[in-house]
Amino acid sequence: MTTLNDSIDRFDQLFREHGARAQRSYPNESMIQFVASNWFSLEFEQRKTIRILEVGCGSGANLWMLAKEGFSVFGLDSSEAGLEIARVHLQGKWGVQANLECGSVTALHYETDFFDAVIDVVTLQHLNLNDSVSALSEIRRVLKPGGLFFSYRISDCSSAFLNSGGKFVDAVTVDNVANTQMPLHSNGPMSFWGASLARKMYLEQGLAIESLERVSRSYGNGTTCVEYLAISAKKTD
Repeated sequence: MTTLNDSIDRFDQLFREHGARAQRSYPNESMIQFVASNWFSLEFEQRKTIRILEVGCGSGANLWMLAKEGFSVFGLDSSEAGLEIARVHLQGKWGVQANLECGSVTALHYETDFFDAVIDVVTLQHLNLNDSVSALSEIRRVLKPGGLFFSYRISDCSSAFLNSGGKFVDAVTVDNVANTQMPLHSNGPMSFWGASLARKMYLEQGLAIESLERVSRSYGNGTTCVEYLAISAKKTD
């Protein structure tokens, strides 16, 4: 079975080969909407009491905006190469800092009930179902009571779900999108979730979904589609 290490190795390779070009430079719009709707009403000085962790932070495309907006920002990634890019860009380009750590989302090295929010932008989509259970459990653990979890991940309505050219390692996860005609090809393991699976997985790990929005993009004059699920959830008692 495709393992977490397969995803880790693939993205570390991408950062080492392509540097900052391996990832976007600017924050995810759905993530901005999530943060804005919950905390932008706070005065700037109040925001530093809000601790936000991004899992799979990569080169810091989301972190710099969160830090600029005054939040207490933490970033976790499995790639030291990606984190080094983040360190340079956060300080050198944007003049901000974040608490960065190399590690795995399936075994977070943070205190229980520590964060007000955890953010995932296209990171958990690279975990198979077994590893996803571990990741969601750890995310719930580090969230404060009533803490929020935002995730932006590829859905099973995407063209690549049934046309990946890869091998399915469980019901929704392929070892790689090998079909070069598909967007997001050659990014290693990819897990395509539907809304019902997301609700089931979250509920089993003590996370109540409060909002689930679909975000679609078309490519090749509309011949292929990538759909994402933008999911907001709250830690339950």
